[in-house]
Amino acid sequence: MESIITIATVLTMYFNAANDVNAPYFYNSDLEDGVIHKIEVYEQKADNQMCAKMEYRYSYDEQGRLTTREVMRWDNGKQDWVNDFRHTYKYYKNGYNVETSHWNAETQAYDLPSEVTLYRSQAPCLTSVKTYKMNEKKDNMYLLSSMIVMEPLDNRLLATK
Repeated sequence: MESIITIATVLTMYFNAANDVNAPYFYNSDLEDGVIHKIEVYEQKADNQMCAKMEYRYSYDEQGRLTTREVMRWDNGKQDWVNDFRHTYKYYKNGYNVETSHWNAETQAYDLPSEVTLYRSQAPCLTSVKTYKMNEKKDNMYLLSSMIVMEPLDNRLLATK
């Protein structure tokens, strides 16, 4: 299974969002050598005022794979970005995990992951997706959902032509 979360994937998502002329959002990116490290999102209000909404920060490994996506929200009271949550991507030979951790303002650090999704290749064009969620006691995770995703055979045949 090849990683689908690469520098090119993040760049494509950014350009698709930035080119949507009907969206009330505007995007400002920190782009260096074709790599996006940060995207700020602003919303245009009815009175044409622009207000900050969100900021995304991206980190990559030496293979160009996404390792973290940190999400910040604009705090009008503080007039600054504040941490909200983080996705951490861990890669394995047969797939990858996506862990979601929320910011804890008291400890000024991210909590243990509240949710983990495992993507595993089971066969060509067949991937299992399992999501686990932290219980209320925060001492164990339980299976929230499980599914098998199958890439249509037609897409595989078209890719080899």
